[in-house]
Amino acid sequence: MNFTVKNYVILIMFIITGVCVQAQNEISGNVTDEKGVPLPGVSVIEENTSNGTVTDFDGNFRLEVNSLDSQIVFSSIGFETEKISIPADQVINVSLKLDMQQLSEVVVVGYGNVQRKDLTGSVSTLNTEKVEDIPANSIERVLKGRVAGLQISTPSQDPGAGATVRIRGGSSLRGSNSPLIVVDGFPLGDAGNLKQINPADIESVDVLKDASASAIYGSRGANGVIIITTKRAKEGKTTVRIQQQSSVSYFNSEVDLWRDPVLLAQINNESRINGGFQPLYIGAENSTGVYYPSVSELQSGEWPYFTRWDDIVFRDAPISNNTTLSVNSGTDKTSFNLSANYYTDMGVYKDDDYSKAGYNLRVEHDLFEDFKIRFSNILSKGNRDSNSGLAYWRNPIFPVYDENGDYFLVGTNDYFHPVAISDNRLDKTKTTDVITSLALEYDIFDALKLTSRFNYKYGEYINDQFFPNIYTQAGDFNNGAAYINNWQSHNYVTETFANYDETFGDHTIGSTAGFTYEKYLQRNSSLGAFDFVNETLQNENLDAGNPELNQVSNGKIETELVSGIFRLNYGYLDRYLATFTGRVDGSSKFGKNNKWAFFPSGALSWKIHEENFLKDSKSIDQLKLRLSYGISGNQGISPYQTLSRYGVSQYYDNGSWVTAIGPGYEVGRAGQGGIEVLWGGIPNPDLKWETTSQYDIGLDMAFFEERLSLTFDYYKKHTKDLLRERILTPSSSYDRIWVNNGEITNEGVELSVNANLINKDDFSLTSNLIFFKNENEVIDLGGVAESGLTVDPNTGMQFEYSGVSLEQFRQYPNILAVGQPVNVFYGYKTDGIIQDLQEGIDAGLDGDLAQPGEFKYVDINGDGVINLDDRTIIGDPNPDFNLSLGLNLNYHNFDFSVFFSGSFGQDVINTQRFNQPSNLPYRWTLDNTTNDYPRLRDGRQTYFSDWWVEDGSFVRVQNLTAGYTLPFDGSFINNARVYINANNLYTFTDFEGYDPEVGTDGIYWGGYPRLRQITLGLDLTF
Repeated sequence: MNFTVKNYVILIMFIITGVCVQAQNEISGNVTDEKGVPLPGVSVIEENTSNGTVTDFDGNFRLEVNSLDSQIVFSSIGFETEKISIPADQVINVSLKLDMQQLSEVVVVGYGNVQRKDLTGSVSTLNTEKVEDIPANSIERVLKGRVAGLQISTPSQDPGAGATVRIRGGSSLRGSNSPLIVVDGFPLGDAGNLKQINPADIESVDVLKDASASAIYGSRGANGVIIITTKRAKEGKTTVRIQQQSSVSYFNSEVDLWRDPVLLAQINNESRINGGFQPLYIGAENSTGVYYPSVSELQSGEWPYFTRWDDIVFRDAPISNNTTLSVNSGTDKTSFNLSANYYTDMGVYKDDDYSKAGYNLRVEHDLFEDFKIRFSNILSKGNRDSNSGLAYWRNPIFPVYDENGDYFLVGTNDYFHPVAISDNRLDKTKTTDVITSLALEYDIFDALKLTSRFNYKYGEYINDQFFPNIYTQAGDFNNGAAYINNWQSHNYVTETFANYDETFGDHTIGSTAGFTYEKYLQRNSSLGAFDFVNETLQNENLDAGNPELNQVSNGKIETELVSGIFRLNYGYLDRYLATFTGRVDGSSKFGKNNKWAFFPSGALSWKIHEENFLKDSKSIDQLKLRLSYGISGNQGISPYQTLSRYGVSQYYDNGSWVTAIGPGYEVGRAGQGGIEVLWGGIPNPDLKWETTSQYDIGLDMAFFEERLSLTFDYYKKHTKDLLRERILTPSSSYDRIWVNNGEITNEGVELSVNANLINKDDFSLTSNLIFFKNENEVIDLGGVAESGLTVDPNTGMQFEYSGVSLEQFRQYPNILAVGQPVNVFYGYKTDGIIQDLQEGIDAGLDGDLAQPGEFKYVDINGDGVINLDDRTIIGDPNPDFNLSLGLNLNYHNFDFSVFFSGSFGQDVINTQRFNQPSNLPYRWTLDNTTNDYPRLRDGRQTYFSDWWVEDGSFVRVQNLTAGYTLPFDGSFINNARVYINANNLYTFTDFEGYDPEVGTDGIYWGGYPRLRQITLGLDLTF
């Protein structure tokens, strides 16, 4: 018995000792991502052993180690591997960083995914974590400068304004030039104003640039494709995230206005006298009954009024707010992501606002082991109160109100009083957008997956407008005018396709085949009422207008697109890759003989770094050559051009309005003030697809354990059978008809360089450099007789005018000319300012144009006369190249980033170059015989010349962010980050206007200085 007790005692002692040893060698901890979200399934391994475990759903782990001196290795797909020594307390809490290299391994290429290393086409990927600190109402404004070959311009600063988006230049003259936007497989339409998708919901953006990459989308991918993937929940516990951004904006330069009323009066009097007119500022009423004080009254202060109209019109510091709340959760079978967003944006004009609210729901469920269902629904509702374009430049000597407290009006036809317009004009728009998608995925067997998707997009807007019978031109001419405009669209897309991927020894095969069907339906209507008996209810009571003047109009558009898709990927030895893509499109926009078209593409890729002579290289990690060629089509025109069209026209005859209905309809306006009506409607049953062929040569390189990577592409696009309107002879009774006519090319290079300059545990520095250059050229416009082209008398250049006519020159400044870039400037050359009469006569000028202080126009043809034959190419609005640079620094919990973007070599027409208070005092006078500015002269007929053309090159400090991540133990708040962001911090440029960033026509209209935006942000994860 004693022996038994003794043995039990010894056994218990051994057990206690073992437990103590085990306790002494046990480590524990928690693993999260950089935002503090727990990471389940992370491998926790004792280095150089097979001893390990994985983290649970909450990111926790426990592991008995062989030695407390061991290193513990933490690894998970999509994150950088961490190796950590065991601390004294044996508790390791680690935050894993995203591995951008791994994340970019899988690229969405349309109807499937491909590993980046196996890409044969030109595709750029942007992970939105780099840009999620930037406040924006749409993703396009965030992408600016971030992707090589993707050119985005944002000339408008109005709340909710969109952007102009181009990939590798514009390929069409009258058809669509915008790339296709695809969200989670749903082809939504043209890029430029994707306000329905909250940028905070976006996981990544893939830009398909060459024909091989975008050909799977056929005609819809003719201008490239931007594929957006929204965020999905990961398996693990529920995560709640709050993202809050509050922004304040202000001008980055002073508004150029008259601050000295005396100088204003002197300048104005001088200009009128030089033009042969009676001066205004003489202390008398003018012909409209408005009193203008004399210069002496202004000097002495006898005239008591001086109004800062910019203070009246503009907000001091408009504020915007962006709040996103998201909840996501996932199990091994079901996951969901739900986010709600509220965005408000105050315009710089008072009472000029935009707001939107919406949600995004995404649910995925494994119904069976091999059958998955996905559902998403996006709702966005917007409100726009428009009050922009107010006359902040109004004469400061005029007060806001007169002695009776009424608006001080300058004459009976004063339509520019800012306060009167703001108080009485109505212009509000409400929008609703719904995007719904349902997808079914069936894994027939491991290598074959069948997918069927149904997508539906609904959009509508209601616009309410009212113009009172005074203060507004439309209201004055009609004794009040009111409108209700409605627009509604339905877009149905169904897609069914199969993906097959298999490996046979050294061979890999991947294929995609399927079909798609799209139907688009749009309806619009407009109600107009005029000559109101009572304006109290504005447009809410159209019955108060004269029933004989009511206007009712409506329209309907219905189109269909049927397509078959096929793609084959082949790889040999994981070294030689080939892709063939084909798509057949049938469009209802074309006649029966041309509805269908086939768009093929092919690409080859060679992983040179996998060859034996480079495989063991210690410095070269990747060296891949890519070649591609393909053809895509464009159907981006209005439907029914192949059919005879009827229209309605109203004209005034013998004291009453007459409505005429018959063949043809108004397709545009021309002439000064749009006085000429352009008539179209002749059918063209032979209208067919506009086609673009493109080849691309690319090189992907990575060095020094991928710390330095480069991507280079050279491409050339050739578009023929341009969809455009041909000019008809007057004898046809029509002005325009749609035809396939003309050719254009785009050629360019792209370079992206990524460098991991410093990579230490507590300090890192990375950089990204992007360079791209695109040159376009008009090759053919169809001939002089066929297309009604104009011939330059000096060079024989064939051209036609394009764009808009500038009233101050009474001329179209842009032309489409054979052998020239698109939209070049056409006008006169100048050689300074005329200093004396004889110099003007010798220059071939006469009359007022030969006087001292006038522009000295160049006699191009040397005939001794300045006339229309002396015009020539004087500028090019297309940039020579674009450049951007991003730097990202992390130090412990601090992060800092700065992003520069620049555009170089483009010319800009500065329509305000001699219309600003800052430059008018420098005019030519007898005492200031400058060669830079002309003299002041009212009534001058100014010719469009190179004097108005400036270099629009600029470099902008586009974005700067500084942030700090607060350390938390994860008990309640998993992560908290605060940051400050500055957008449009400073612009380096020689351009004399407010900002050189203008539209693709290169015309600067003035406006107000670009807004600098400062944002305070908070990002919380629970």
